[in-house]
Amino acid sequence: MSANAVTQFIGKYRRWLSFRSGESEVPIRLTHQESLAVAQVEPPGFEMARAGRRFILGNDAAITGIAPVQAHPTTAAQWAIWNADATKTMFFEELGVYLESGTPGVGGALLACLFRTPAQVGALVAGTAISSASKGSAASKAITKTSVTITDPAAPNWYTVAQYGGANVTAFASATVFEHRFLEGRIAVPPNYGLGLAVLAPAGTTPLFAPFAMWVEQETDME
Repeated sequence: MSANAVTQFIGKYRRWLSFRSGESEVPIRLTHQESLAVAQVEPPGFEMARAGRRFILGNDAAITGIAPVQAHPTTAAQWAIWNADATKTMFFEELGVYLESGTPGVGGALLACLFRTPAQVGALVAGTAISSASKGSAASKAITKTSVTITDPAAPNWYTVAQYGGANVTAFASATVFEHRFLEGRIAVPPNYGLGLAVLAPAGTTPLFAPFAMWVEQETDME
C-alpha cells in the first residue's frame, strides 16, 4: 500500500438489522447524528453469552453449607473455585453466598482471595454444579472444593467482596445473601489459580452458607 493510499470506511444510517450471512461487505451503522453505533442494541453480556463463554455456579438439594467464622481467616478458605483450564482466565461478574439453613447473626462479610497452591483436582464438591449460562456446547474446567488450607501465598490478601447488615432471620424467611453482582470482570483468576471464599459473621444459630457465582472464560495475555 502506497504512502498516499486512503482507507475508506462506509457508514450507513439505518435501523439495526440482524446480521445476514453471505454479504461481501458489511457497512458500519451510524446513528442519526452520524455517530458510530457501538453495541447500542445488544444487552450487556450479549456476545459472551452467545459465544458460550459465560458460566454459572449453582447448587442442588445435595449441597451442604458451611458455618461462618468469627475470626478473620488467615490461610483457611471455606470454599474454593479453582481454574483448572490451561489457557483461559476466569473473569468474575457475580460472586456471593446465601443462607442454606439455620439462623445467622446480625451482619457479616464475604471475603475472597486469590491463591496458587495447593492445586485442586478431582470432582466438584457434592451439591455444586457448573453449567453454561447459555446452554452452549463449551464446558468449564472450574473445580469447587471446601476447607482448603492455602500455602501460596503464605499470607493471602482477603478482600471484602460483599457485606450483609440485616437482622437475624431464619433460612428462606428473608433474602439473607452476601452478594456482589456488579464485578463486571474485575476479579480475574488465571489458569492454575484459585479463588478462596470465607464468610466472616456472628455464630448465630447454626447458620450454613453456600456459594454462587457467574463468570466468563477468555484466553488473554495476563501480565
